[in-house]
Amino acid sequence: MFTTPLEELAVKVGKRSRIQIYFDILRILREELKNDKPSLTKVAHIANLPYDRFRKCLDKLIQLDMVSEQNGKFFVTERGFECINEYERINDFLVRMGLLP
Repeated sequence: MFTTPLEELAVKVGKRSRIQIYFDILRILREELKNDKPSLTKVAHIANLPYDRFRKCLDKLIQLDMVSEQNGKFFVTERGFECINEYERINDFLVRMGLLP
């Protein structure tokens, strides 16, 4: 079965922390923005979240100024990009230290 690069980002793990869920949403939105306007339903599906829970997380990311909405389009803000980069940096460090698989 053929999968697109974005579908490879799909989360297929057990229980995730809230920060992991927020990171997944930011990361998927970042990738979807490359394809013009992200479909929120598609982002929720790839993030493996029910749409109502996804909307709550998205609203929190907007409140934290990590995502912005303009004319029905959603964008990852500079603060959101910083969060993605820092999360990846810390996660890589923890993997190298053997604290994460």
